[in-house]
Amino acid sequence: MDTPDTTTRTSAPRIALRYLLLSAFACTTALIVLLVGEAMLSATGLLFDPHGYGMFAGILFAAILTPLALMLWLLYRSLRRRGN
Repeated sequence: MDTPDTTTRTSAPRIALRYLLLSAFACTTALIVLLVGEAMLSATGLLFDPHGYGMFAGILFAAILTPLALMLWLLYRSLRRRGN
C-alpha cells in the first residue's frame, strides 16, 4: 500500500555519460576493425602498398586502441550496473 518505491532513478548527466561512453566505444571499435582490415588487405597484397606502411600502421594503431576500447567498455558497464 504505502511501500516506498525501490526503483532508483538515474540522473540525466549520468545517462548522458553512459551514452557518450557507449558511442565512444562504438567508434573506437569501428576504427579498430577498419585498421585491422587495412592491415589484412596490405598483408595479402590486395591493397597496393609497396612499402608495407599500411600493414604496420594498422597493426600498431589497432594495438594502441584496443586497451582504450576495453577501458571504455568497462566504464560503461560499471556505470550501467550502478544505475540499475
